[in-house]
Amino acid sequence: MIRQSFVSSQHVWFVTSVFTACFSFLFLCFAHAAASESPTSSTTTLTTNSSHHDFIELPRAVLLEIDRIRREAYSFRETSPEAISAWRKILDLDPANLEARVVGGWSMILSPRGDHDLGVTLLEEAFDPSKVREVINPRMPQSLFVAATIGRYRSQRGEYAKARKFTEIALEMSKGHPMVPPGSSTVDGDVCLQMQLATMFDYFPETMQDADIAIDRMNAHADRLLAHQGWAIDEKFLTTSFPGAAPDPAVHCLLPLFSLSFYYRADVADVASKNYELARRGWPSLSTTAEHVKKYDAETEHGCINRKIRLAVVAGVMKEGHSNSESFGGMLSRLDRDIFDITYVFLPEEGDTRIASFTRTHPQDTVKMFSKLQTEVADGAWTTRIGKEVASLEMDIIFYFELTMSSWVRRLGMQRLAPVQANSIGHPITSGINRSVVQYYISWGAAELPLEQSQKHYTEELKLLPSDIVYQYYEPRILPGGRSRADGMSFGHISLEDFEIPPHKNVYMCMQKPFKFHPEVDELLCGIMQKDPDSWLILHREAANQAVFVNRLKNGGCDLSRITFLEAQPHHRLLALYRDSTVVLDSYPAGGDTTTREVLEMGKALVTLPARLLGGRWSVGYMTTIGLEKLTMKRLVASTPEEYIDLAVKLGTDKTLRDEVEADIRAKVPNLFHRHEAVAAWQEMFLEISPYQRCGKCDGNSTLETCALTSD
Repeated sequence: MIRQSFVSSQHVWFVTSVFTACFSFLFLCFAHAAASESPTSSTTTLTTNSSHHDFIELPRAVLLEIDRIRREAYSFRETSPEAISAWRKILDLDPANLEARVVGGWSMILSPRGDHDLGVTLLEEAFDPSKVREVINPRMPQSLFVAATIGRYRSQRGEYAKARKFTEIALEMSKGHPMVPPGSSTVDGDVCLQMQLATMFDYFPETMQDADIAIDRMNAHADRLLAHQGWAIDEKFLTTSFPGAAPDPAVHCLLPLFSLSFYYRADVADVASKNYELARRGWPSLSTTAEHVKKYDAETEHGCINRKIRLAVVAGVMKEGHSNSESFGGMLSRLDRDIFDITYVFLPEEGDTRIASFTRTHPQDTVKMFSKLQTEVADGAWTTRIGKEVASLEMDIIFYFELTMSSWVRRLGMQRLAPVQANSIGHPITSGINRSVVQYYISWGAAELPLEQSQKHYTEELKLLPSDIVYQYYEPRILPGGRSRADGMSFGHISLEDFEIPPHKNVYMCMQKPFKFHPEVDELLCGIMQKDPDSWLILHREAANQAVFVNRLKNGGCDLSRITFLEAQPHHRLLALYRDSTVVLDSYPAGGDTTTREVLEMGKALVTLPARLLGGRWSVGYMTTIGLEKLTMKRLVASTPEEYIDLAVKLGTDKTLRDEVEADIRAKVPNLFHRHEAVAAWQEMFLEISPYQRCGKCDGNSTLETCALTSD
């Protein structure tokens, strides 16, 4: 998943110089009070009514010391370590001090080396009457920016409840706010804050009702904002007022669409389409069309071409070992270079510019790498600069691994830079981009519902690779001698004891990232534990929402004393876990792809419950196309939650049954690798969607073999 870091090399959220005006106004309000108030005064212009909580009355000597430190704090540069240290000293003396929380917290988040977590927490507590004598005054103009900063930070951390709370507080404050430009707001408040709420997923919902409510809230905010005309994003105001907005206003206002792929009960095409419309309205310059595309559109007939088809492959993650490189690399490196002229376009949003080796297989292939320039600030449409460079290549087809993980690639995909543009399964969800811009979504028939059903999940026209073949050219992930190809390390010596798993247990393992675990999965995991008293569960620890995860499992009836939560593991240790677990469990509703292939390669039994969308159907696709016996499929593939529990426990408690299943998997897993028919299927697909046919033997219904013989 690509998330923009709140503080990262690519998007530095707190750049002091940009926010001097906003901070200084806040700073001076208190600084003026510091110069004019008596040492025993406890209120400033930033306070409102008393919190009505009982706080200890401070002795006069303490008040005098606080006043001395306070004046000292204002004598330093606002974000200096000395100033921050002074505010922390005041909080040690007076934990209920509003001024120290607000000015000290703001200083921390604006300091490049400050404790941003503590700073945001201090700002949050300024709104809490149980923490301060006087809560922050919502009528003071700067209170808007404090609340908005808290909301954006918490959303970046995946802490939905706090993110929504403070973003909604900020939105209410923004209505009629004297500093918000009229064109950058509607009757509902600031446009950027409305965008945030319209794209704010509940990153780890506690219940399915919570998940459904989150989608309803998003849709309501999106519908209200899109219903208004005449609004715009005022990037000058945005980037000089809101910490974090300057590096990339679009990233600041439009939150990632990544989580949509886990919302299986939502109308995903509708949600993605609204996300696109918000981006298009906010940054209209992204809706651009290359000149050679305009020329193509103006032609009533398109003649054949006496050259190769120009195919650009665009990705935000194309590094060695990444799941998308593993999926697409084998196929792309084997496409016929007598037919295709291939250019790889890499936008390394994560900052890792080490491109995958498959891009260097053919010397004639071109590799283009584009990054964000340091001068490209306060401009959410900066990707149009890359768009112009890509347009100059005059590609026939642009093929995107995905259009929902990388914000850079997504904004590039909003520009029509080739006559044909196609999205694909690097992330299993529709782009939502209008079909006039991105025409196709290329998926795999074996992992989709019937076309008349699955087409409803996409804004693009759905094109399916054959359902009777493995759809990619895969290489094994395990090397001879029991070594991981990903990290080169051996895993033969690693056992469950190394993970502190007790002996003589039926170990059920699901090490998928917990963001794939919507609350539907809880009944599956807890049902297995209840049905098998000798079970032991291995799960991936959740980063920001572990407490929610644990509470969900507890409420679902799981025995927490029989669960081991692990951090992300090096690949060779993960393989050892697969090998030694009794049964591997597919996550639900979003299942495994790369992980499923690894489990099958290890010859292990994996129980799966196929869901409605593509991301929950990889496992059944692989099991079907490698040719597992029908009886084996019945023992692994469930159709209901109850059957999932039954299948898992039967395999976990019956070694004979498990041995039979694993023997069939080991016999059939070679069929997963080195599938040349997958390359041929992709090649046929690209020829089918190509805006041009090649002249001579490549027009009409010629075969790939005769087409490849055509002279250029």
